[in-house]
Amino acid sequence: MNTKDTQTLTISHFQAIEARAHELRAEAFANMMRSLFRALFRAPRKVVSCPSCARPLHG
Repeated sequence: MNTKDTQTLTISHFQAIEARAHELRAEAFANMMRSLFRALFRAPRKVVSCPSCARPLHG
């Protein structure tokens, strides 16, 4: 096994890696916020549609 098996990274490689990491973080954050707001907007509907919370049909 040669001790020089690894490639040296240039500044442009580091910048590309950092840019990709930033994209992945932004995408993950957007997905998390989307899920959070979806849950917040669905929560009242779930509570209202709960059978124990439903208004009785007979007077």
